[in-house]
Amino acid sequence: MKIYNLFPLVAGKMPLWIDKLDYIKSLGFNVVYINPIFQTGYNRNIYAPKNFYKFCEEFIDPFSTGGTEQFKNFIDTCHSKGIKVIYELIFTHTSIDSDLLVEHPEWYIMEDGSLKKYTIKAQNSWIEWGDLLELNNNSDNPEIKNSIWQYWRDLTETYILYGVDIIKLHSAYCLPQKELKEFIKDIKNKYPHIEFIGDNLGASFGDMMDLSRAGVDYLFTSFKWWDFKAPWFFEQHYKLKDNVKLISFPENYDTERVSKKYNGNENAQKIFYAIAALLNNGVSVPIGFETGSKIKLNDLSSFSFDFEHEEFDIKDYIKKINDIKSSYTIFSEENDIYYLSQKNENIFALKKMNKEKNEFAILIANLNFSNSEKVVLNDIFYIIESSNIIDISPDYTETINTKNYEKTLQAGEIRILYSKK
Repeated sequence: MKIYNLFPLVAGKMPLWIDKLDYIKSLGFNVVYINPIFQTGYNRNIYAPKNFYKFCEEFIDPFSTGGTEQFKNFIDTCHSKGIKVIYELIFTHTSIDSDLLVEHPEWYIMEDGSLKKYTIKAQNSWIEWGDLLELNNNSDNPEIKNSIWQYWRDLTETYILYGVDIIKLHSAYCLPQKELKEFIKDIKNKYPHIEFIGDNLGASFGDMMDLSRAGVDYLFTSFKWWDFKAPWFFEQHYKLKDNVKLISFPENYDTERVSKKYNGNENAQKIFYAIAALLNNGVSVPIGFETGSKIKLNDLSSFSFDFEHEEFDIKDYIKKINDIKSSYTIFSEENDIYYLSQKNENIFALKKMNKEKNEFAILIANLNFSNSEKVVLNDIFYIIESSNIIDISPDYTETINTKNYEKTLQAGEIRILYSKK
């Protein structure tokens, strides 16, 4: 999956989304991810749902058809262009003024005689959201628990019938895993084509392991926080890769932008995208990544179209990387990966391999985003287990004829070496 997050508060009203599809496809993306657009509570946060069966009026064109028709038309147009749609559902909480609270107050957690504010675990600490209420998905009362989970089944089926291909479950690791597993199994039995992404942003690694066994098809990796050296990333990769497919991202709607962190450095943006895209089955970026936007999307409380200013333009580069990902299966699979140590600390080198298919690749990146650096790999034929090696980098194509590989990489440059026996 090559995912483009069409964040609603930037994308505008639903009919306008359609106008962006040809552009998204031209970049080589084949999946569009839409954040929740439920009717929101008084604070207008898109992650504070008031009614799960109504769309937020902000995203509905009043001069067009109804909200449901506009949503379905968008999905149909995506499908006509060969693009799948991810839609995000929220099972953990509602807004404090939710319609569901009036209909089913027994579905909420009570604490010391009051409704419990929604709290989320983030890296072993707890954050409370004052304008959100927590749903009791793991109620001790079997009747209440069954009714809540039946509600989630019905809601999910509604969006599947709208045409959604992939369901992203917000904060999935906070849900009771036994009930989640049964829920996913029931949906897949009825709709075998549907896939699930378990949102694990902020989860501990133990939570991620539990979630990987609950039946979700995809999890997000912690690539965003990796320094390209620490062994924990490899440990997580090996423990997860046989359970689920993985999606890496250099940034998402709720994290600091790469461009802001590196002060608009185009080379940093390229490297982070290339490595994220080629490591795992999936890659994901939010709208504006390709032009170096510095705006953290989840900080927006209303529409923002301030994306006309471009720090830089790496659209062609992203297209080239996406084409490489599509052309060589090793870059769309979960494979064995190995860190190749270098004397030069600014050089990142990683080997990826699928021995069953006799496919091998080496990624070499200059993590110095301002200056060139030299890379040396002695006896590369031995490392890649073949003497038939081609360089398939975005701006180079050549056959590697010498066993000792020495190159000077420009600032932020990546080289991709590939071999298939």
